[in-house]
Amino acid sequence: MTSLLARGKEVRERWWPVLRESAFLARGVLTPEEFVAAGDELVYKCPTWSWSAGDEVRRKRYLPETKQFLVTTNVPCAERAAAMEGAVMTSADDEDDWVAPSLAKDVTEETIETIGEKTTEDDELAGLEDATISADEATSSADKILRTRTYDLSITYDKYWQTPRMWFFGYDENAQPLSQAQVFEDIILDYARRTVTFELHPHLEGSLHASIHPCKHPAAMKRILDTLVSKKDANPRPDQALFIFLKFLQSVVPTINYDFTQEVEV
Repeated sequence: MTSLLARGKEVRERWWPVLRESAFLARGVLTPEEFVAAGDELVYKCPTWSWSAGDEVRRKRYLPETKQFLVTTNVPCAERAAAMEGAVMTSADDEDDWVAPSLAKDVTEETIETIGEKTTEDDELAGLEDATISADEATSSADKILRTRTYDLSITYDKYWQTPRMWFFGYDENAQPLSQAQVFEDIILDYARRTVTFELHPHLEGSLHASIHPCKHPAAMKRILDTLVSKKDANPRPDQALFIFLKFLQSVVPTINYDFTQEVEV
């Protein structure tokens, strides 16, 4: 069944026209050129991310050969999502309101100027060490302590939905691939079975990757952009899109500590 679905999506994308004119502010979508520009900005400001060419046979002609998708590896995931359920206010009961309202508020009122303040890798490691020490000292919650998992994350361009798409491949504390059930432990429950699927990566051969389905991404992006323009008199640019994208995706996977932290002026 997975192979049939993948084949159908490949055919659909092959024949779907490439978006040529910018509709970022109008519809929250990106052209391939805008995706590349946004990726360049992400790589420049957050060097843990890099471009990848992927498998040659899977390259898309509408993207540069060496800039097919973005990747960051060995991203720590120290907590399971269940431990953070109360801290992330979602609105999954509303099919049309994919992104958490509280998160949209964070993006519009706390950031675009400071979409996460840039931190160093040493700061992040120190934070993880502090968290581990605190957990060790809290004997009453010893059963909740888990050794750190890691994820390889990638961002591709979805030609059909005209938006970035996030992919995850996880490893346990012994560097063994996580099962699908284990991956779902790291995703907020309201989203786990609704927006996350396991599919073949569009640029890589091999195992299935978890992916957040992009069907609601443009609408979520459009709401954030509209709020920025109306409440902050801002002028968000397409090359800033991935910082906003990564910010609102944290409502789905708040436990995976990927880097999107930089200052953005709009």
